[in-house]
Order: sequence, then structure tokens, then C-alpha cells
Amino acid sequence: MRPLLPLLAVVLGVLACEPAHDADTDRARVANELSRNLMSPFCPGRTLADCSSPDAATVREEIRDALATGESADSIQKRIEARFGEHVIGVPQGGIAWAIPISVLAIGAGLLGVALARSVRRPQATEPPIPPEVERELARELDELEPR
Repeated sequence: MRPLLPLLAVVLGVLACEPAHDADTDRARVANELSRNLMSPFCPGRTLADCSSPDAATVREEIRDALATGESADSIQKRIEARFGEHVIGVPQGGIAWAIPISVLAIGAGLLGVALARSVRRPQATEPPIPPEVERELARELDELEPR
């Protein structure tokens, strides 16, 4: 029983230690999510999180500061959209905005599947089959050639 006491103490210690989720961690997660969902007005084609511009770093800092003061993520996003325009919206808004790219991908996958199926399919025979009388004559001649 004594050898199990240290093991039991370690297991209880691990169970007692829960991962700490404090407000700073949650704010950092929300700030990162916002930065990944907003396109950078300073680096075309990149999100705020991916843009290395000092101006983008300033906007990311503004997001963190606004979250620290208690502003909601939605109001921060709307404020940034109002400031830089709708082209900073990085995530499609509404059902139709999601349906169009998904439909295009599905149609493209279907067309690719049809093209691959056609390229793999065996070609049809272009010559007519051998008439039965020719086949019999060929078999007779082959039998005559075989050594006995």
C-alpha cells in the first residue's frame, strides 16, 4: 500500500489543477478570432492577423484595448467595418454567401469526376467482330498447323 501513496498523491494533484481560463486568455482568444475574420485594409488578400503592416498591428492593438474595456466583439467588428468599408469583411455574411462558393466547389468536383470517368473508360471496339465462318476457318487452319 505504501508504494501507491506517492502515485495517489500525484494523481490527486493533477486532478486538482484545472487549466486556468482567466479573462485575459478569453480576451486574447476573441481578439485573435476577430483579427482572423477581418481582412486587412493594408495588406490586400490577407487578414489582420496575417498582415505584417504596422498599421495592421495598430488595429489589432485597438481590438485588444476595446475588448479590455468591455466592448463586445460585434460592436468592434461593426466599428472597424464602418471605418474601413465592407471590403474588410472576411467571413461570408448570410446563407447565400456560403451557398455560392460551396455550390461552385461541388459543381467543379462533379465536372472533375465526369472528366476522370471518361478518361478512364475503355474505348469501344471500332472494328466489327469476326464473322463465325472466318473464325471456323481460322480454327481449322490452326489445327492443321499443330504438330501431332
